[in-house]
Amino acid sequence: MSGTALAEHIARVSEGEWKPGPGSIYLILGELLRQGLITELPKRGGNLRRYVISSRGKDELSKLSREASNGVGRQLRLLAVYSALSGRTDIQKALLSASNDIKP
Repeated sequence: MSGTALAEHIARVSEGEWKPGPGSIYLILGELLRQGLITELPKRGGNLRRYVISSRGKDELSKLSREASNGVGRQLRLLAVYSALSGRTDIQKALLSASNDIKP
């Protein structure tokens, strides 16, 4: 994916919450490249740079995904406690159910 395509993809999947500009994207891509988390593909004419995630990047992404899942599960369980304390056992049950559905 090119930096421009990546920026468009991020804007789309974040439903417009994050619309990174070219400067932001290429700064991040440069850092990911330096860390060995992505690889720049050979150019096919023109100046378009394309990138692909490396094996190391896939491992790091998997680790971060597990950490995020664990964090979301903890937050849902904490919200369930607050709901119980406020007498909203219906919300508590829904939150606990949602937290159980999260796979680490």
